Amino acid sequence: MTPPVTRPAAPAALAMVAVLTAGGCADRPAAAPEVPPPAASSTGDVASPAPEGCGDVADQVRRHLGQAAVRSVTAEGQCTTIVVTAVDADPAAATRLCDAAARVAYTGDVNSVRILGPSGDELANGIAGADCLTG
Repeated sequence: MTPPVTRPAAPAALAMVAVLTAGGCADRPAAAPEVPPPAASSTGDVASPAPEGCGDVADQVRRHLGQAAVRSVTAEGQCTTIVVTAVDADPAAATRLCDAAARVAYTGDVNSVRILGPSGDELANGIAGADCLTG
């Protein structure tokens, strides 16, 4: 008689170790991705600091618009959008602010102007080369 064929236990043991190791990894929580802190918003009477390299376009727009109707002026994105937060929520006044801001805002990379009401709702917007529209 021929003795029975036995298989080595090593492949089965390796498979068992792989299953246990993979299962153990699933029980550990994944590390949270690092997220930069949100940018601070300004509600004062001066322009908020523009992102690095935007120049002083937000300050120029703020000075041009005056202080009575404007809560804040910021540059967003890669200096492509000027955002003006108005004191009141009148859409007609917002469109006038947008038109006035557009006269000085479209320099460098700036290609749009947004006017927000005190609640953060968009009241008007404009792009370079076109009239501002009520939001």
